[in-house]
Parts: sequence; structure tokens; C-alpha cells
Amino acid sequence: MSELETLRGAIRAELDNLWNDLDAARDDALRGHWSMRCDFLTDRIKKLTALVGPPPWRNVELSLLEDGVYQRVHAELGVQAPVDMEAVAQSRARLDEDRERLQQGQKSSR
Repeated sequence: MSELETLRGAIRAELDNLWNDLDAARDDALRGHWSMRCDFLTDRIKKLTALVGPPPWRNVELSLLEDGVYQRVHAELGVQAPVDMEAVAQSRARLDEDRERLQQGQKSSR
């Protein structure tokens, strides 16, 4: 692997981490709204995206896809980053079903 490929891989990994940090920052913000920390992370995401392109949408938290944050950030950059919203909805449905089963299991074990 060349030095350039190694550097790009590191940037892509950091970009994935920044998207996770953005999701956490939004969750930590007052009532789940946007915060200055979200703006800071978005700026960093944009800078790294300009270097290596967008991460695959499957690497990003569902809530950021469902709310259009991922799509908006890339639109602001003029970068194509299509998302399969049907697959996002299916993933959300599976997670909701799993959570419901877990809650039912906890209720029945009491």
C-alpha cells in the first residue's frame, strides 16, 4: 500500500468517526437540536470530504440519513452522495422490531 493510500484510508476512517461524533453531538444538544458543536463537526466533515469524497451512507447513523443531514452536507458541497432511503427505512424497521422484542422479553421476565 502506498503512502498516499494509507493517508486516504486514515482520512476516511476519521471521516467515519466524525459522522459518529456528529450523531452523538446532536443527541447531546438541547432536545436533540443542532448545536455549535454540530456546526464544528460539520465543518470538519466538509473539509475531509473535499479530500476523499463522501463515506458510504451505510457508514452513517440512520438518524442522520432519515433527517437528511448527510444529504444536506453533501448538497452544500455540491457532491453527489445518493442514499437508498428504502434500505434506510428497512434498517429502521428491523431495529424497531428488535427493540420491541427486547422490551417484550424484559417485561415477560419480570
